[in-house]
Amino acid sequence: MDRRSQVERVGILEGLPLFARLTTRQLKAVAKVSSDVRYEPGKVILKELDSGQNLVVIASGTAKVVHGGRVLATVGPGDVIGEMAIIDGEPRSATVTADSAVEGIMIYRTAFLRLLDEHPTMCWRLLLAQTARLRELDKQAVLPA
Repeated sequence: MDRRSQVERVGILEGLPLFARLTTRQLKAVAKVSSDVRYEPGKVILKELDSGQNLVVIASGTAKVVHGGRVLATVGPGDVIGEMAIIDGEPRSATVTADSAVEGIMIYRTAFLRLLDEHPTMCWRLLLAQTARLRELDKQAVLPA
């Protein structure tokens, strides 16, 4: 895997709902503290009940999200995993395992929290994005199948 440039990372991040409301300056700051990661098929990316010390943006490949032995979802390019745990510091709510080779962008919790201190309006923008996500999940939960 070739190392992505900061410009490439900004391009990936700005297309994601979680980061879509951030300014270009804020996106560049997030990209600067991120790093490239790769997981081979079968490799656990995040483990249920582990401490949430990072999030991963999936750039390519797919992975299964499993909670209590039940497959909840398949995630792929453009999905963000681990974002709840880096915000609240609570244990992971699910295990995510690579189905295929997964390439992504990782952001550690300490760097993420430092960014929020340095860019206070980022908190508000991320809160709006998470609220929109929760509203969408709420609609899906109450609509008849």
